[in-house]
Amino acid sequence: MRRDMGIAGLLIVVAMMLAMVPTVSAGEAFTWMGNATYSTNDTWVPDGWTIKMENLNETYPTEPWSQVTGQYVMWTAHCDGETGLGDDTWIYVNVTSPDGRWFGEFSGRLGDMDTWYGKYIHDVVLYEQELPTGTFTKDLVTGWNLVSLPLKPEDNSTSSVLSGVSQDAVKSYNAATHQFEEATTMDPGTGYFIHMTTAGTWSFDGTAYTDMTAQLMQGLNMVGWTNTSANLPGALNSVAGNYRYVARWNATAQSYEVYVPGAPSEFNYFDTMERGEGYFIAATTSCTLTYP
Repeated sequence: MRRDMGIAGLLIVVAMMLAMVPTVSAGEAFTWMGNATYSTNDTWVPDGWTIKMENLNETYPTEPWSQVTGQYVMWTAHCDGETGLGDDTWIYVNVTSPDGRWFGEFSGRLGDMDTWYGKYIHDVVLYEQELPTGTFTKDLVTGWNLVSLPLKPEDNSTSSVLSGVSQDAVKSYNAATHQFEEATTMDPGTGYFIHMTTAGTWSFDGTAYTDMTAQLMQGLNMVGWTNTSANLPGALNSVAGNYRYVARWNATAQSYEVYVPGAPSEFNYFDTMERGEGYFIAATTSCTLTYP
């Protein structure tokens, strides 16, 4: 869980609020609080950052306590946990940005931390990480292929991402106008139709796309997926009850296949969201798709 922090890039000095409440009968609850701002311009760090905490004196079955931050009047986060030994307890905390590029950590004894009205205060310095790169490879057939990017490329221009394959059209879908549009750039989280003039192997490099957030509009939305595969319906728990079906494109047959939540398995063509695939989600209302 612990990682060494790199020192390349911009420093962010963060002071945060964590409200702690006990999850088991023993031990004492505590609160850790503060603000979080970028050191360069005093703006708040965006929400969606992940905080994880461990008690270094005691082991609890629910550790590490984890919470994704939300941005309110102050940038705040709340983790469930307990100290077990009060001021003599040592805790370990790490903070990670949604894309994994920024990371910070500290460990300390509660009794050595500053307090304010009984609440503990501690600053965290976050450093920009050098993310590992990888290569994604996928065979594309002649005709239309519905794909997404499981990696984030350094150069997201369509010509760069699709260099090495023979294609004459790349389309994204505008959920607001219900029309396909020419795509000049390609980013993770979005689905793209690629029209191949000749079958070939698509390959590009990038950093892993591990956390997905997509705003869905009522109606059809063409989305991508992360750098992992996940079973349905759990993969879409964040929009459970807010979509009618998911459709994927069978490139070999040049036709659609569907998954309908709640339908018998024999009526569904697939039950997994796969890396590198694009999908249509028929949303019944505007909602936010997140994964994991």
